[in-house]
Amino acid sequence: MELRKIQKTGGNTYIVSLPAKWVREQGLQKNTPVGVIPRADGTLLITTKPEGKVATARKEFKVDDNVDENLLFRSLIAAYIVGFSEVKVYSERGLNSRIRRVVREFSSMVIGQEVTDEDPISITVKDLLDPLEMPFEKSIERMHIIVKSMIDDAELYLSVGDEATLEDIVARDNYVDRLNWLISRQSVMALKDPTFVEKMGVSSVTAVIYSFVGKHIERVGDHAVRIAKNLAKVRHRVNNRLSKEIKEALHSAERLFDGAIESLIKGDMSLANEVIESVGETHRRCEELIHALQGGNAEDLLYIGNISDSIRRIGDYSADICESVLNLLVSEAVTCSLSGEEV
Repeated sequence: MELRKIQKTGGNTYIVSLPAKWVREQGLQKNTPVGVIPRADGTLLITTKPEGKVATARKEFKVDDNVDENLLFRSLIAAYIVGFSEVKVYSERGLNSRIRRVVREFSSMVIGQEVTDEDPISITVKDLLDPLEMPFEKSIERMHIIVKSMIDDAELYLSVGDEATLEDIVARDNYVDRLNWLISRQSVMALKDPTFVEKMGVSSVTAVIYSFVGKHIERVGDHAVRIAKNLAKVRHRVNNRLSKEIKEALHSAERLFDGAIESLIKGDMSLANEVIESVGETHRRCEELIHALQGGNAEDLLYIGNISDSIRRIGDYSADICESVLNLLVSEAVTCSLSGEEV
């Protein structure tokens, strides 16, 4: 660290000289504008990109004809999440249709990525999304709405057995994945580029915590799908008592999930704590669900056990969301007012 003394010129102007080596490395000259960003920790950030424009982060993947499709797809997702704005897949011998299909599937599975260039040996995908169009709060609220509807429809499927409902639950889970990947991407960009968090109106800590919340919501969506798929195996053999137990357990977990998101949106520490304290009630209902099947056949017990486990997990992930909410609120507040009164 270099120490510099503050100089004062005029009535209210303070000057700090910049390291000459850094100025040369950045290619700066006299009268070149730089950005100065005050930070929450009391430091100042000096950036050579005052308008928030960053160099295009480009990643290239060289592949051969036998590349594993899953490996390629996961690598593309990884490049997306860590913030690359342009991804090129190429082969010196030319790309076959199988590889092109994987790249196009990737483009359709994530938000803001479009194929912008293609020739016999390569295909390029670029990020065309303006981050301000998808702030963290909007993505989280959208994920909550979708996953909540998935849980509701899992209960509906138990009652009516409509196969279209089951298929729609699975389809919506794909969109939840897309939103989770977007939140993860934006949180990484927030860590890399301080001007990004300024534009988004959040701190880097907030961005990281939102990525945790997004992952927890995505897991809740996965368990909504798991519940629906296991219901499909056993629905015709579920009696009224067992159906009632399943619905009550689902309602209990869904209330926790709703409360967790509400605590995040409202910044309510008491509500977050209440949700965490209430997880035991959902666990109890899951145990009652298993007991309701005692004496049934082993196959049904397996499916109901899976359903019970997923409902329990929804409650647990809701508590995890609330722990993230507490972390966020404690990190942001200068003084936290805590009360012993019941909520």
